[in-house]
Amino acid sequence: MSTVLSPVVLFVYNRPHHTRMTLEALHANALADATQLIVYADGQKGNSFEERAKTEEVRAIIREKPWCGSVELIEFETNRGLATSVVAGVTEVVNQFGKVIVLEDDVVTSPGFLKYMNEALDLYEEEEQVMHISGYMFPVKGKLPPTFFYNTASCWGWATWKNRWAYFRDDAKSLFREIYNSGRLKEFDLQNSVDFSRQLQDNISGNKETWAVKWYASMFLRNGLSLHPWPSLTNNIGHDLTGGNCGISMAFHWDHLAEVIPVKKTKLIESPAAKRLMIKFYTDLYAPPKDGTYYRRKIIPLKLRKSLSPIINPGFRKKNKREKWIHKEKERIKKIPRYITGETNLPGFPFRFIDSASFLFMYHEIFEKEIYWFKADSKQPYIIDCGTNIGLSIAYFKKLYPESMILGFEPDTESHNTLCENITLAGWKGIEVMNKALWSDKTRLYFRPDGADGGKIVDDNSGQSTILVSAVRLKNFLEGKSVDLLKIDIEGAEFPVLNDCREELRQVKRIFIEYHSLSGELQNLDNLLAILKDAGFRYYLSNPGLSSENPFREVITDAGKEMQLNVYGIRGN
Repeated sequence: MSTVLSPVVLFVYNRPHHTRMTLEALHANALADATQLIVYADGQKGNSFEERAKTEEVRAIIREKPWCGSVELIEFETNRGLATSVVAGVTEVVNQFGKVIVLEDDVVTSPGFLKYMNEALDLYEEEEQVMHISGYMFPVKGKLPPTFFYNTASCWGWATWKNRWAYFRDDAKSLFREIYNSGRLKEFDLQNSVDFSRQLQDNISGNKETWAVKWYASMFLRNGLSLHPWPSLTNNIGHDLTGGNCGISMAFHWDHLAEVIPVKKTKLIESPAAKRLMIKFYTDLYAPPKDGTYYRRKIIPLKLRKSLSPIINPGFRKKNKREKWIHKEKERIKKIPRYITGETNLPGFPFRFIDSASFLFMYHEIFEKEIYWFKADSKQPYIIDCGTNIGLSIAYFKKLYPESMILGFEPDTESHNTLCENITLAGWKGIEVMNKALWSDKTRLYFRPDGADGGKIVDDNSGQSTILVSAVRLKNFLEGKSVDLLKIDIEGAEFPVLNDCREELRQVKRIFIEYHSLSGELQNLDNLLAILKDAGFRYYLSNPGLSSENPFREVITDAGKEMQLNVYGIRGN
């Protein structure tokens, strides 16, 4: 074994009990006294006394005694989140030392963990196909050799090298599309036994912000190997609802960890036995209940009604045929994974989309529920569409009023480009679209696209996939104009934009606003409604989807949104 041991980087936050157990176990390792420990302590969320007390207690535990040969504590005042902390911390340490062993505050190691990790790092240093050393292995039902390659990267105690970590990609969207386009999605999901691809999609949509699945995907696309021990050298003690991505489970727990794992050169191929056992492990883990509690579909006889319908309604057959086709087409689109481009004729002509789920939701809202329907005063109404996305709203307006004049705004470049393609495919005239955001000033703003319909303006460039976009004032496009319909769906930016053009709103005949209540931000619905009232509108509210049926019991949050409301403003006494 090399005389230069790998440093250990540990990520902690607000779990003092877990942190202590992790450190006590690490301290019991034979090589702990010769190991450099670097601890990244994340800052608190919010300003609660309890939160501050927990984060301070964790840091006090780090300082309590020399857990390793040397201990460096790096403290943050604000909360970066685990994913950001891990990616930044691992990158910083591995670039400095060339190799790194990684722990989180809920990973308990056996006394032989450090020896195994360092020996494996030395043995496979020159084998660049080996990208990941895992200290954890799942408790599968079967026996495996002391070391073997199973190519799903476990994050519960792991190690890598600088030249391998350089291949890490933080862009979940490009990773997912590349895997899908290569035809290897089923392989990535271990023959559909586990939903790794869903984890990537959740990162794209903003429902989750994790790093491990992106590291696995980065390795997968390079056919990288991941070395595992048998039995496991680590346990995850975070399956107690204290972690952000773990529920309550004993399925991953080892009653007894390996004391020592001999590290010997292993043939550089994935173990078929390990993969087979893991597929069975996940299949059994996520199998439906075996108690026979299945719902029976109630089939209602329709023979009589169907026989009479053509008589009562001569257009029945044609309508029914159309409805069957729509249903079949929607089912086809549902099978397309998220964030993969596709094409359909559902709007009545060829139409391209970039995300199946958001397309189906928007199609239902716009074309089936017709939330944007209005009766114009002429055949050529003037419509301003703020937040056009890929153009389904414009498609509806053009179906409703073919001669309408439309001005659209869309800051997401991919959505805007798809919108322009759809305009060309449909052959629409009288449309001007701008690849810009709307704000209270002409400036540049940080924008976080989500690959679907939920991209939004953010305060800074922290987090994944944040870009700078140009913003303009809606006020400048309302001055001197008579607007038949102003539609605003700009993911949380509606208040500053409307507040900037209070006076100009008097020239608008109808207004539609999709209001978003964003988690952690001050609600301003009352101020927004006051703006509409001052402009002479009567307002009406309806709920488009995301809501909490009983907020006293549970507040539902999706991609940072606690609530959505459709706000209609109409002229009246």
